[in-house]
Amino acid sequence: MSEVLVNPIFNSTNNQTTIKLQNIILPNLDICTVEELFLRLNSKSVLNYEGNTVELKKAGIIHFDTYFNSFSIQKWQQYTKVKTIDVNLYLKGKFKVSLININYATQFKKLVDQKLITNNECQEISVFSNIDISLYKGLLYLEIEALENNCLFIGGYFQTNINNCQKLTKKMAIIICTYKREAYIYKNINLIEKILLNHPSTADKFEVFVIDNGRTLKDICNLKIHLIRNKNAGGSGGYTRGIIEVLNRKSDFSHIIFMDDDVIISPEVFERIYNFQTVANDESLCIGGSMLKLDDQYIQHENGAIWDKQVIRLKPDLDLRDIKNVLFNEIEEHITYNGWWLFCFPTQIIDNSKLPYPFFIKMDDMEFPSRLNYKIITLNGVCVWHEALENKYSPMMNYYLKKNELIFNVINNDDFSKLDAIKYFVKFSMREAFCYRYKSANIVLQAVADFLKGPEYLKALDPEEKNSEIMRMGEKPVKNHELPFIYGKYKESLAETENTIHRWFRLMILNGHLLPAMFFHQDNRLTKQVYKVVPMQNYRPINVFRSRKALYYNLVNQEGFAVNFSRGKFFKILSKTIFLSLEILVKYPQLKQKYRDTLPEMTNRDFWENYLEIHKYS
Repeated sequence: MSEVLVNPIFNSTNNQTTIKLQNIILPNLDICTVEELFLRLNSKSVLNYEGNTVELKKAGIIHFDTYFNSFSIQKWQQYTKVKTIDVNLYLKGKFKVSLININYATQFKKLVDQKLITNNECQEISVFSNIDISLYKGLLYLEIEALENNCLFIGGYFQTNINNCQKLTKKMAIIICTYKREAYIYKNINLIEKILLNHPSTADKFEVFVIDNGRTLKDICNLKIHLIRNKNAGGSGGYTRGIIEVLNRKSDFSHIIFMDDDVIISPEVFERIYNFQTVANDESLCIGGSMLKLDDQYIQHENGAIWDKQVIRLKPDLDLRDIKNVLFNEIEEHITYNGWWLFCFPTQIIDNSKLPYPFFIKMDDMEFPSRLNYKIITLNGVCVWHEALENKYSPMMNYYLKKNELIFNVINNDDFSKLDAIKYFVKFSMREAFCYRYKSANIVLQAVADFLKGPEYLKALDPEEKNSEIMRMGEKPVKNHELPFIYGKYKESLAETENTIHRWFRLMILNGHLLPAMFFHQDNRLTKQVYKVVPMQNYRPINVFRSRKALYYNLVNQEGFAVNFSRGKFFKILSKTIFLSLEILVKYPQLKQKYRDTLPEMTNRDFWENYLEIHKYS
């Protein structure tokens, strides 16, 4: 162990380039206050939110073995030119600083280096230099212990020195597609402007393109933030409009970053993406951001995903406060797509003939990267916080999900047969009908009917008008619903079970639609079974079996809608389902070929400029 007295900052030689890799960041009241995602403190250290510092008494300790502040050794080794790292810190006082390696396979901790630091001023100190990362696996992290009272930690960063490295001279374009979510947009724009665009070290690295599908935002007074009013063609149309704007200045931008409008994000994430791509070995590398839950900010919804006739989330529902799960995130899996809540890809892999497909919403984030077929990786600390998808559910989503999944499968999957298509939609339409959600079932059937009309119909329709039509078809969650909400009933639905014999009996009588009325619950008292309260998501046909009514309820938003048992509506849906199944049997081979043949036409710039009526909204 050696002692450092304000060690000077490392200066690069003429043939070396010094590149910052990632900052050490602290919790922030505007972004996230789950401290265990950033640092772990003992009783003699305290986080000062106002000053964005950590104050330490003697024996106060900060552990940075966390999601945001550990260093992912193997991904930097495998995908970048980084061979060694340095660590610089902003400290005041006397400290013992340890650099520790934790192996993701064994969770064994090894001391890499240790220094004693004495610094009487709040200034930057070079603590560790030329650490060879090829010797380690898993994570590197810092442990800082105060050796006297009145010590202060302000920040720090990891950096590298690379021989003959060309820094990125181009910018990254951050594209945000929005529709009437002004509060989120203005908050994120203000953060990006304050921390990235107005900071000397990052001001020339980014420009922001806000694609306003709702055409409701006011002008933004910043030359690096471009407000583009756009026809409402959904997320597909919004992000494609952003790509077109970037292609107009393709020589200015090395990468595009897609970002959702309704997320919370730390601007540090953009800097980490930029830094990683600066030293990446593969110029076609894509980086996906993980989605963390907004209502449980330490829970990871997914860390990339794959599509195998259905969505398979990778590393779902992890508690990222636990270092074991942070290490588990380091185990790399094959990723076929990443949600567009945060997704970075190089401009060199796109051109005027490689644009997204006009899905409106849903499946565009799967189809586009699957077609381009480039490597996607994720990194700890590169993420957004997003409202849980179940909280955003609306029956309208069923239309886009079912239609677009059928289109995506016929375009991309040779093994997806006509029987697969029939089984796929029948499962969903009948499930909705079994659950008395007859409007939702009809939306699924409308999705199949529109799929059967082929790509020519998709090219000709007005996406705004179609979206309005679908919105009118579905059940609408409201605050003042017809049936009273009783939590006990809701809890009963969550816990409801049945044995195999009962399940087969229920299926044979079509979840009660063949059952005589005398066998339905008759007691109208609120606490009895004549009506049920069912979760808006993860509902099951057994939840409504033998009840006459049901309230579907979103516990988070405290909204719901009521449904009523109807034999007539059920059998109309059943007959439509049979008719559409027969139509698929007859039309499927020709339809599949049409969708494939028209794919190049519907993903090129000429189509999109006409579809978006860019001349009208320029």
